[in-house]
Amino acid sequence: MNKIYLNILYGLLLGESFIINNKKEIKLIIKIEGKHISYMTDIHKKISELGYCEAKYPGIISKLGKKGKLNKLMLIHTYNTNNYLELYNKWYVDKFCKNIPNDLFCYFNDESLAYWLMTEGKISNSKLYVNMKQFNEKDIKFMIQFLENKFRLDKINLINYYLEFNCNNIKKIYDITKPYILPSMKFKFIT
Repeated sequence: MNKIYLNILYGLLLGESFIINNKKEIKLIIKIEGKHISYMTDIHKKISELGYCEAKYPGIISKLGKKGKLNKLMLIHTYNTNNYLELYNKWYVDKFCKNIPNDLFCYFNDESLAYWLMTEGKISNSKLYVNMKQFNEKDIKFMIQFLENKFRLDKINLINYYLEFNCNNIKKIYDITKPYILPSMKFKFIT
């Protein structure tokens, strides 16, 4: 796997994307949910151009979300390959529980941050929130310290398993990730 792809994957795997590892196959499924179809198709195009999934767009389905909101859902299936086994062994404690891998320092960069926040970030009251419920407390504390140090961010708060980035951090993050932010996602960083 090339480095650009790994950078993107490390951002996506911090979210709801996951690796299937069973007797028949081992592949990555990139899960993107939201209202912005253009973002979904842009991610698919990027992964396809890198050669890791079919060029044909997967179907986009509608899903009823919280409070009756209608969301779109796209599942991008990558090609079945043993190359994902190494990633699986780094990211998973067992078939269902993820952990943050020790080599995050090697592969999580500005582009990873952009893809993670474009996919998982939610803006509310001039703050950016990212759900971390799928990780344990130790991993979350590690991630906070990692983000604060690597990207020189102000204190990141943890509220009910959500990382909370204040408006100063949002401006810093946007400056760092601007080259990778897709047009349909700029609203998440401009408060």
